Amino acid sequence: MLNSATTCTSNASSLSWTDDLLTGHERIDADHRNIFDIAHRLEAEIIAPPEHSSVGEVLVELIEYTGEHFLREEAIMRSIGFSGYDEHKREHDLLVQKVNALHRNFMDGNGDSSSEVLDFLRMWLTHHILHMDMELVRGIKAAE
Repeated sequence: MLNSATTCTSNASSLSWTDDLLTGHERIDADHRNIFDIAHRLEAEIIAPPEHSSVGEVLVELIEYTGEHFLREEAIMRSIGFSGYDEHKREHDLLVQKVNALHRNFMDGNGDSSSEVLDFLRMWLTHHILHMDMELVRGIKAAE
């Protein structure tokens, strides 16, 4: 897991956690750090020589962990009667569909899909956390 000691700044070529992405909700932030950690390992696997790469396995790990995270967030949203639930869940569903499609492309031998996964994750994670999840945490705090 990434922590403040391993936090590095984000740039156009790297999937890295930054404190700018902190929502203020301990469990959600821990999940996000784990997702970035897995995505960072995915990036390293894509760069690794093909004979040493385990991109497929890391993609599966990312899909599984992100799915678990989404279930936790959705349970929180339902428990507080979050008004943005439908839109937030729709974004979760779209991410799952997109990453599953990219995984299928990778498994079918489309090597270009690896960089597409990273580009998509970089844009989506940052947008989703800074907009959707920040709104969710405001809703959680208002419900407390």
